[in-house]
Amino acid sequence: MPEEHIIATASPVRHRLLDGLLAATLCVMAGTVTHQAIRIISADWSSSTARLDITRWASGVQTYEEADWQRAHGELTRALALTPADATLHDAMTQLYSLQGQALWTLGEVGSPEVEAYGIALKHQLESIKLRPTHAQAWANLSLLHYAVNDPADTLFAAWREAARLGPKEEDVENTLVRVAGDTWSIAPADVRAWVEERRPGFTKQMEPQPAN
Repeated sequence: MPEEHIIATASPVRHRLLDGLLAATLCVMAGTVTHQAIRIISADWSSSTARLDITRWASGVQTYEEADWQRAHGELTRALALTPADATLHDAMTQLYSLQGQALWTLGEVGSPEVEAYGIALKHQLESIKLRPTHAQAWANLSLLHYAVNDPADTLFAAWREAARLGPKEEDVENTLVRVAGDTWSIAPADVRAWVEERRPGFTKQMEPQPAN
């Protein structure tokens, strides 16, 4: 049999094999995408109530009891088990543990229950930033959490500066950074003080010690 004939008859067979392999690969990909989509939708749906409640609690619109906190924690934990790379879920868990820290607050000493809660919040905020490194508010929140857990000033202001760099015109970011600067004014570097004064003229004077009556 001529060599040309062998090639001509074998080629369609290879094509059918390749077509079958391609079809199988596409089916696997479609199945994987569908499965992932279901996980994302399920995580989003199961955590939606918790995320809405946490936003209301954090803004003071709504109060909560310990049972409410535990329910929200359970919902977020289950959602994170489905989609651990969801930055918004880590942000929500950050807020939830920050609320716990506020509720427990005593003197903020190392090893105290509130600092432990803020420490867990900080871990979730770091995970959120790892997944979404250009989110200015997350960096601003991180600077606040570094302050809450008594981290070194250099660490705190590094996060503060990154937030200022990423979101200089975002109102929520600015408000958070001003708050952090105000709480740490006695150790705030010159560039931080200048940034705040530019946006809040007269802030420096307000922070000066008031004479005793």
